[in-house]
Amino acid sequence: MVDTLIVNARFVLTMDPKRRLLENAAIAVDDGKIIDIGDTAAIKRKYRADRVIDAKNYLVTPGLINGHIHLESAYDKSMLDDVPVVPWCERYFSWTYMNLTKENYYYAAVKNLIEGLKTGTTTFCDCGTIQTMEESAAKAVTDVGVRAVLGRDLMDIHEATKSSYASYDAFTELCGRLRETTDQCIRRSEEFIKKYNGAANGRIKAWMDLQQVCNVSPELCKATRELANKYDVGILTHAGVSHDMVEMTRKRFGRRDIEYLYDQGVLGPDFMAAHMAWVDGGELLMLKETNSNVVHVPGSSMHGVYSAVSMRGKFPIMVKMGINVALGNDESSTGTAHDLVRDIWTVSVGHAEAWHPMIFPDPDLFMLRTADPSPKALEMATVNGAKALKWDKEIGSLEVGKAADIVMWNLRKVYWVPVTKENVINSFVYNGKGDSCDTVMVNGKIIMEKGVVKTVNEEKIIDKVQRIGEKIIPTAPWLKNPEVWELKWVRE
Repeated sequence: MVDTLIVNARFVLTMDPKRRLLENAAIAVDDGKIIDIGDTAAIKRKYRADRVIDAKNYLVTPGLINGHIHLESAYDKSMLDDVPVVPWCERYFSWTYMNLTKENYYYAAVKNLIEGLKTGTTTFCDCGTIQTMEESAAKAVTDVGVRAVLGRDLMDIHEATKSSYASYDAFTELCGRLRETTDQCIRRSEEFIKKYNGAANGRIKAWMDLQQVCNVSPELCKATRELANKYDVGILTHAGVSHDMVEMTRKRFGRRDIEYLYDQGVLGPDFMAAHMAWVDGGELLMLKETNSNVVHVPGSSMHGVYSAVSMRGKFPIMVKMGINVALGNDESSTGTAHDLVRDIWTVSVGHAEAWHPMIFPDPDLFMLRTADPSPKALEMATVNGAKALKWDKEIGSLEVGKAADIVMWNLRKVYWVPVTKENVINSFVYNGKGDSCDTVMVNGKIIMEKGVVKTVNEEKIIDKVQRIGEKIIPTAPWLKNPEVWELKWVRE
């Protein structure tokens, strides 16, 4: 007797090394693990189960992996749409952070996790778990029942750095909780790792986030690497976000973002950098040499005009070089929804246009062939994300022995029809929508069924976040005193 059988699946997209697409397939789950995958008739003869799920009209896939999110970002939704990235950071690190309490942080995090869960995401990477809010983030992940890497925020340089290409200073107003010394950053991070790494029955990983490269000292970089090695955890950062951000690092340290982190010994297979719009060829070689990971955040880039999805961006080149590229969707205040299906579409069509096939006739540069068994964008949201988060032995694909993180997509939604084995994968990339996510399993436990979240009360969370937002949003200082920010376009 096993715990669960998923039977009669119209399609099972395994994302295993052979990228098999199975028809009329079944999956046997026991003790949180996948113990068998194959033809429905054969699986039903072999096993009896406490629960049998009929997946006749469903596509079954691994749970999606969001490689970049900020769990606290909810009460600033659509409030930071009119400024470039440096003043955006100013507003975010002052107004957004200053309005957070442990309680409202928890509700924001739960709301964002639900949003991702309901569109097929089972694993999240919180790139900047805010100091003093670690318990709230961990509780949210535990309660919703998903997986998460929590990357604790680290910054030990708090003085403003002015870009010679911009008319504003960066980080002149940091709320008190962000102001830590180098020693405090390391001591508190070690406490954080000891307390939360492996929490929630192994569903939480505790990592460290070098928040902005221009605001982390060489001493902090080296100590973070030592701590990561000691506890076998990873390091996150935001790097190469915009020309101005890179210029601030270069002005302070004499090096570009990735060059600086490479010099400090930060890069490696347990390192992941988000955004990466403004990187040069030398930095790509450093990433390749060290087997480092990057996470593409296309919606945020297009919203903030970072240029990652334009010809300036080098993500297609990274893919061709064999650099591991994951996928994420960032803040609620960067024009994104926590729907990775939307980001899969964005990264596919965005780079297909920027790297036009008549100019760059390479079918591997995000352009899908018909019946392509392995779309790059889908790999980014599954197996690549798992590798970047050092979770690839457990999640990212449907294989015997891996954790049963499984999503069922309803193929009877009108935008899927007609669907066949020849077009189902391309339809997922180009025509699929997150709201076709019907049932979700994590570690063999069903945490959403028929669109209903089973672990927390979604309606109560919505009501709570709505009430908090109604109090916070009107307090944004720029609503009463509008400021004009100059955006200067600069070419390197």
